[in-house]
Amino acid sequence: MLTGRRAVVTGGGKGFGQALCVGLSREGIEVDFCARRSEDIDNTCEMVRAEGGIARGYLCDLTLTESVQQFAAQLTTVEKPIDILILNAAQWLSGTLDNQQEIEIITTINSGVTGSILLTKALLPSLRRSEGADIISIISACAIPHFTDSIAHPAFFAGKHGLSGFTSLLSEQLASENIRVTGLYPPDFETTSVDALIDNQAKMGQQLLNGRSIWETIRFLLLQPRSCHISSIYFKGPTRETLKSVQ
Repeated sequence: MLTGRRAVVTGGGKGFGQALCVGLSREGIEVDFCARRSEDIDNTCEMVRAEGGIARGYLCDLTLTESVQQFAAQLTTVEKPIDILILNAAQWLSGTLDNQQEIEIITTINSGVTGSILLTKALLPSLRRSEGADIISIISACAIPHFTDSIAHPAFFAGKHGLSGFTSLLSEQLASENIRVTGLYPPDFETTSVDALIDNQAKMGQQLLNGRSIWETIRFLLLQPRSCHISSIYFKGPTRETLKSVQ
């Protein structure tokens, strides 16, 4: 059902973004992704191609408008429409308001929300040419109202709340065009590969969510018929701080 489709993943050079690229390619999907380092691009491409998949990597810094524009221009030179856009990249920042430099706050906001908005806008014409496109935002539990159980910096919270608002409204506006938009709100999770084993014996709240579970949720979303539009998925689970406090 997914074979032959084309996906774009932000932050696909390492961690969960890399796992997403591998998982998507195993479904027969062509993967375009961005990363900030050429060596990370090479690593992801090698992993995908070693399994017979198709992957194309591009340098892009989502904190820089010019870099986002260049990435989008490279993507839209390919005639094949974009069927799947996964907004995964975001700069992590921890601490309190007064212990981080202004530049760190600015880049955190830009990577977490501004870059994703500008990229989505630039790719909309290609997404509209798809017979049925999906946009998936990997947001965070930090964007859930009244959630504060995290060491994340206020700027990280702000960026994720911004991405949440953008995703929610876009989900309503693009539904009439047969473009599904879904926001995922995971807590802390292990950025494992899609092959990672899941401990089915552990009770709820005893360990961090496994990255494979996030991937399986995304795969579930993509496999649903177009009549099924899930706008938001919230996950329950402990944070690293919660687990440390009970040890």
